Amino acid sequence: MTHPPIQDLGMTDTEYAALVAKGYEPVLERQLITLGENPDQARKLTQFVGLLQDKLPETGSEWEEFMAAWEDVCGYKPSFS
Repeated sequence: MTHPPIQDLGMTDTEYAALVAKGYEPVLERQLITLGENPDQARKLTQFVGLLQDKLPETGSEWEEFMAAWEDVCGYKPSFS
C-alpha cells in the first residue's frame, strides 16, 4: 500500500494536536494555499473555521478566543452595539 507524502505544516506535533482538538483541518489549509492564499492567512482562516465547526462559542473564554481570531483574520474587531 502506498501512502501519500506527509505535508510539512510548519508546526510541531504538539501544536498540531492542540489545533486538531479545536477543529483545525490541515487539508483546508493546503487547499487554500493551492488556490493562491498566503500560507499565514490560510492558517488563520483554517483556525477560524475550526472554531465554528462544531458549535458556537458559549463561555467567555471561547468568545474571547473567537473574537481574537476574528480580529486576526479580518483585521478589525466587530462592534455589537
